[in-house]
Parts: sequence; structure tokens; C-alpha cells
Amino acid sequence: MVQYLDDPGSSRTGFVVKPNQAMSWQSLLFVYLGITAISMTIAISFYVIGLTLILPFSGLEVLALGAALYVCAWRGGVREVITINENIIAVESGRDAPETRHEFQRAWANVVLERSWNSWYPSQLLIRSHGRQVEVGRFLNEQERQGLALELKRALMLPDRS
Repeated sequence: MVQYLDDPGSSRTGFVVKPNQAMSWQSLLFVYLGITAISMTIAISFYVIGLTLILPFSGLEVLALGAALYVCAWRGGVREVITINENIIAVESGRDAPETRHEFQRAWANVVLERSWNSWYPSQLLIRSHGRQVEVGRFLNEQERQGLALELKRALMLPDRS
């Protein structure tokens, strides 16, 4: 998902790029607890009638589901913030706070959407300058990546508003 940030009073333009999330962490936790309650109720009832091996395997299944849901939610928390001002393009990425920051001179920066040699493999959206490059939006679908590439190119071509 791409959010366009524009400050009409200044020459700064920005984009916030983040993965699409179907559910919030609280909703995901609620669904997980519901599945756990149902699964463990069934496993305990089988344990009571003498089928003892169902309980540990059901517990492992619930733990594996919890780990998978946690990893999906953790990966969905990444954000990329692309800020374009008069001289610099800054790309920051991280979860709660910026973990990495890349800066490029606006006059020399180039936005490239590289297609893969395989038709089934997604393209790469790159910002390049002076032999350095950074990939942005690798978690976006193909249409969102193409739209972001067009918006970034438009933002780079805008004249300075100063």
C-alpha cells in the first residue's frame, strides 16, 4: 500500500510504502485465541476418553500456527518512507523507527523499474545514483509497484517550488 504525503506549503513530497495487512495485531490475536480454544477443547475431550496422543500434537499444531501468524504480522510491520525535497531523495526503512537510511542527490537520481527475465517473477523498483541503488516496495504487488514508479518519476520531474 502506498500513501502519498504532500505538504502544499513546502517543496517536500513523500511516500509511505507498507505491506497490505488484512488484520491488525489485536484482531489476529483474537482469531488465534479462538482457534486455540476450539482446538484444545477438542484435544482435551479426546484425552479424557483415552486418546492421549492427540493432546501433544494439537499443542504443537497450535504453537506452529502461533509462530506462523507472529512471523506474518512481524513482516507486515515494515515501512519505507521516501522523502523528496529540493536537493535530496531520502529512503528510510524500518519497523517502529528508521533502521536504514539512503540519501541520493535529486539532480542525479534515477527511478528504474527493472523487469525480470522470467515473466512470473516480480519487477524491481530501484532508485539509482552514482553507482549506488536501493530497492523500494519489494512487498508491493506489480500494479502498486508500477504506480509508485510513475509517481516517483513525476515527483522527480517537478520543478522546485521555491
